Order: sequence, then C-alpha cells, then structure tokens
Amino acid sequence: MSSMKPFIVTELQAGKLPRWGLLLVCALYAVPGFVGRDPWRKLDAAGFGVALTMMRGESADWLMPNIAGQPVVNDGPLPFWIAAAFGRATQGLFGEHAAVSVAVLATLALALVFAWHALYALARRQGVQPSDPFGASASRVDYARAIADSGLLVLMATFGLLLRMHETTAEPAQLAWIALFLFGCAQALERPAVGGAIAGAAIAASLLTRGAGHAGALLVVLVALPFASRSFQLVGRRMLVFAVGAALALALPWPLMLLRSLPGREHLRGWLAWNGDALSGPTLDSIGYFAQTAPWFYWPAWPVALWAAYRWRGRWGEPAVALAALATLALVFRALLAPNGAEGWLLPASVPLAMLAAVGLPTLERGIVNLIDWFAVTSFTLFSIVIWAYWIALMTGFPPRMAFRMRQMAPGFLPEGVFGEVVLGIAATAAWLLLVRWRVSRQPPMIWRPMVLSCGGVVLAWFLLMTLWLPVFNERNTYRDLSAELRAAFDAGGARSGDCIDTTDVERAARASFYYFARLPFAEPGARCRWLLVQDDRAPTRAQPARRAHWQLLWEGRRRSDRNERFLLYRREAEPGNRAVPGAVHRP
Repeated sequence: MSSMKPFIVTELQAGKLPRWGLLLVCALYAVPGFVGRDPWRKLDAAGFGVALTMMRGESADWLMPNIAGQPVVNDGPLPFWIAAAFGRATQGLFGEHAAVSVAVLATLALALVFAWHALYALARRQGVQPSDPFGASASRVDYARAIADSGLLVLMATFGLLLRMHETTAEPAQLAWIALFLFGCAQALERPAVGGAIAGAAIAASLLTRGAGHAGALLVVLVALPFASRSFQLVGRRMLVFAVGAALALALPWPLMLLRSLPGREHLRGWLAWNGDALSGPTLDSIGYFAQTAPWFYWPAWPVALWAAYRWRGRWGEPAVALAALATLALVFRALLAPNGAEGWLLPASVPLAMLAAVGLPTLERGIVNLIDWFAVTSFTLFSIVIWAYWIALMTGFPPRMAFRMRQMAPGFLPEGVFGEVVLGIAATAAWLLLVRWRVSRQPPMIWRPMVLSCGGVVLAWFLLMTLWLPVFNERNTYRDLSAELRAAFDAGGARSGDCIDTTDVERAARASFYYFARLPFAEPGARCRWLLVQDDRAPTRAQPARRAHWQLLWEGRRRSDRNERFLLYRREAEPGNRAVPGAVHRP
C-alpha cells in the first residue's frame, strides 16, 4: 500500500529503452504474418469469411454474423464490425483480404498501446517506485517507462500469443479489450468516472467479442479490487457505477436489435446457448489441457510473475500487483470453466500476467537474469539455424532426407523469386547476432534487459518463418487453386443466373475461401438448390463416391497438401414432373 515504505530495487537500473528501438520491435512483431498471404485454414479463413460477408452483404449480415449464409454464433459481432467497416472503406486501395488484415493489425497495435499505458500509469505510483531509484539518474517517469517497456517486451515474448495474434479472428480484439480494461482501472485511481467508463466499455466490448465468460471475469475483477487494494477502496464505488453504466449502454443495443425479428431471435438463442456451453466446465479435459499447455503457452511470463508474487508478498495491495494478479486469476479461472481446452481461452490472461511479470523484473537476481538470457540465446539461435537448414534443404534438395520431409508439407510447391526473402532473412539473422553480442559484451544493468533477448528471439523466429517459409505455408494452407477449379466446374456444368449451392459438411474455412476466391452463390439454410457441394474427409480409397439419388457428380477435387480433404460438386438431375427452382441465395 502507499503508506508502506517504497520498494527497494538493487540489481537492475531504469535506463531508457530507445523509443525507436521499441517501436521497431513492435513493428517487426506485428506486421509479418499479415502481408503477402491468402486466408489460411482453419480459424484464419473462417474469421475472414465473417468480415467478408459483412463487407459484401446487407444490414442483416452485420446484425447476425455468418459466412455466406451459414450462421456463426460462437463469437460476437464487434471485431468483425471493425474489420468489415475498415475493409469496406479501404478495399479499393488494399483489396478485400488485405484491408481486413490491416484492420486486425491495427487492433493488435491498440492492444500493445493499451497494455503499455496501463502499466505506465500503475508504475508511476509512489508505492511501486524504489526508495532510491538508482541515485539521481532515474526519475519517477523514467522508472515507470522502464517498467512499461519491460511489460511490453514480456507480452510480445509470450510464446502462445504469436500465431493467434496474426490471424483474422476475434482474438486480437479480445486482447485489446483486456488491455483497455486494465488501462481503465489504472486511470480510475486518479479519475474514477473516466476510468470506470473505460473499464465498462472494455467489459461491453468483451461481451460483444468472446461472450459472457470474459465479460463476467472482468466484472468480478472490478468488484474485487476494493477488497484487495486500499487504493481502489477510495474510488471503488464511483468506478463501479460508471463501469456498469457504460457496459450496459454499449452492450444492450445489439441483443435488443436481434429481438426485433424471428431470425434475430434465433441467432440470439444460438449465441446464448454457446455462452452457456462455454461456461459448463471445468472438466478433466479442460484442466488437463491447461496443465499441459500453460507452461509453454505463457513462457517466459509465468516464472517471472510467480517470482513477483513472492517478492511482493505482504504488499499485494499495491494497485499494480493487485490489479494484475486479480485479472490473471479471474481469466485463468474463466479458461478452466470451458468444457474443452483451447488456446483461445488462454489468450486473455497473457496481458495481466505480463504486467505482473514486469513489476517483478526489477527484483530479479543476477543469476536468474543470466539464466533467462542464456536460455533465450541458446534456444532461439538453434531454432533459427533449424529454420535456415530446412529452408536450404527445400530449395537445393540437400540433404535429401530433410528436403523430402519439407516437400511433403507442400507437394508440388515450386520456389520462385526468393531473393527478397533471403535478403530479409539474412538481415534479421545479422540483427539477432548483433543483439546477442551487445548483450554479452556490455551486460547493461537495465530493468528491461532480461526480456530483450527473449522478445528479440521470438521476433527473429517469427520474421524468418514469415519471410523464408511464407510461400510454403501459403501453399499448404490456401484454397486459392482449388477455388479456381471449383468455379470452372460450376460454370462448365451449366450454371444459370439465380442458381444457388447447398453444402454438406463443408467447414467454415473452406466455405469462406470459396466465397472469397470463387464468389460462389452459397445458399442460406433451408434453400432448395440445383447444386450441392459436399466435403468428404474420409481416408482416400479407389472406390467411387457413393451415388446420390437425383444428383449427378460433376467435379471432385482436393488440395495437394491434404489427401483426406475432398470436395464433391453435384448438380440436381431433373425429376419427372417436377422442375427444380432456385432457392434463397447469399449473393456474392
């Protein structure tokens, strides 16, 4: 608490991390993965499909998220509203997919900005400041900046975030709302009304993004804060009133609009059922998944966060510690309430966990700092060598066994124009070596030092994968070529204006990709169509597909990288005395 003596830090100093350096690391972390690729299966293409349907569709598509007529009730509409609004405004400049990717990239950038400012506001408080911040060399602002910079590095170094933050799903937006909530709570210590309203807006945004579970967890944190921290006791009631008011005002309009129509009520019923199912745990599956996944998913944040909790024992009432710890516990508990384990449930706790770790970094002993550094140097150097070795084998065919394994990832892939990727990869590797040399030779005693190499190693690995290996990953995960084949078969089979295509067992990613690349007129549920697209994921056999009564098989295709994923296109045969009529169609 603020009445206690300031914390004493003796090992690390609060030297400034250059602004250009931090911004460069953030850019290298965020941008690769959004540039130069198609929508990827599975979650990436499905999330893009929801935003694309809104961009091409009508008001009902914005009110009831769907993928070309197939309802999507396991996410709220807010992140797709943002992506679709930006995409519709800028698709002429970027194209549909790139415009949506830019919107998601902007959301990820907001998450980083909110996280930094939340931690900066908390670290400026007297109770967090050291008794003698390294003589006269570090002011309160410099120390707070060092803590905030460290927290951002911890967040970007967290292993589990890397892939999921670069997909066009609701997850980057949910991370941004968690960071916004923490920022609002930090602001409430000085301005309860404004901070409470910001926190309430984040709760409403969470409800409209990933459902009631995350919103409820944040509300529990808001209620518990005054009991955990004396500083929040002084502002708790006013903060809570404004938070609840803002949350209700922003969250209620969407469900109320759904209640105005029968399709809207059906969609709301499905969304509520999904919310109930998502909170039906804990189960042995969710607990087991968490125990197996959390240690690597939250690395390297969780060991430092546990150390922080230990070192701040007896002073857990400090707002920086209480807020981060309560939010982490609430969001982890929410993850355990899911009936099945999934990375999406683990993601939100990454932000408060990184904040708690940042508060503990100044107290790390030199031996622990060196251990973290050398683990990062060893693991990421070896990982980058592996990335380069397998890429060289793929390009040259030597060694043969490595080349064979890599070519199995994307059969038929022909590398073209790799000069630019090679130059970028060499530059990134050289930058990593310079960073390691700087760290080893100078050993700067800064607060953010333990996380520089960990974050830099994550950025290096991701950058190499998204430059050298991007064409391979794109070939493996795209439906572009298959969509062209399907469209050609549809046109050659006598497609007419007003025709629609019904589907059986077609996954969301494939449906979204066919809708994007081939602009196929998929049917809305219950429509009667002349065309039927079937996905058959059974093991490949020499037997012909089972014949369907009154249907003619016109086309069969699969992606080269997946022999078990097969698509079949049928056309309805004319029935005696009955003429097939087009059904309701979701027009591209």
